Amino acid sequence: MKSFKVGTFNLYNLVLPNHTYYGNRKYSVEDFGRKVQWIRNQVEEMDTQIMGFQEVFHKEALVTALGSTSFSAEDIHVFGETGNSPVVGLASTFPLAGEAESISRIPEEVTESIEGVAGHYKTFSRPVLKARLKLAEDVMATVIVAHLKSKRPSIAEGEDDDDFLVQAIGQTRSLLRRSVEATGLRKLVLDALSENNDPVIVLGDLNDATRSVTNSIIAGPMPWKFDSKANKKKHWDRALYSAFDIISLKSYKNEWPTHIYNGNYESLDHIYVSQEFFFRNKERLGDVNFVHVLDDHLKDDTLSRDKLPKWQSDHGQVVASIRFRDE
Repeated sequence: MKSFKVGTFNLYNLVLPNHTYYGNRKYSVEDFGRKVQWIRNQVEEMDTQIMGFQEVFHKEALVTALGSTSFSAEDIHVFGETGNSPVVGLASTFPLAGEAESISRIPEEVTESIEGVAGHYKTFSRPVLKARLKLAEDVMATVIVAHLKSKRPSIAEGEDDDDFLVQAIGQTRSLLRRSVEATGLRKLVLDALSENNDPVIVLGDLNDATRSVTNSIIAGPMPWKFDSKANKKKHWDRALYSAFDIISLKSYKNEWPTHIYNGNYESLDHIYVSQEFFFRNKERLGDVNFVHVLDDHLKDDTLSRDKLPKWQSDHGQVVASIRFRDE
């Protein structure tokens, strides 16, 4: 195998038909069939071997959607779905090394160290999925799928959500939760990265831009240019690199919107890799050599009266191609 593809896909409420969610919402059998076919078409176009999914309400629905694709039912891993709230999922044609893991609790090293949050943010808003995959005979990778807290304001019961100050406070609450979740995710990344040469791949709807504080927390700091070589290598070993940034360094493209809300074009869905797949690492295993966003279906409500069909996703899908180095 010389190359493989990874992707991330926010499914936008993948729920079995006639099952109510978020109040009284539900899909008819016909709408569910349309959603399944649309997802299947996108997955086939993405043509990945590893895919992270967000907003899975039922594993059965995801297995149905991936029918007739390259993923078999045995390739699909979803944990903790109840039908009442969304979780993440993973599909991989590469074999697992051990069991995939669902992580709901934010590490205590994080929650007990940030003043004032231990009692409020002990769990991820959606559990993180972590798996070890055997990419080749001598290459083991850790893949983490995440869906962090959205930017939607967290309005407390009894508060007036039309009040502008309440909206600002609600956005701050959301940011606080997303920041703590990002730090918890960073802890999981560090546990997988440090002192080894195994690649790490993070896939997910991180609900913020590449240069945001929360995504910078997940990726980790870069060394200063005047640092010693030893200190630089320590940073590089513990850092993640955005697939968008990697390709931007090789091309003129530097914007990758995956979501449009009220005229704002944002990159919320991301693929991050460790230095083992970064072309500036002389000892790398391979390179991210192509990134593609499937976004033709997205609508800008400020420019068009067209509405997004309920069975489509309101996010674009992101694909990164990784090519192993020739020996």
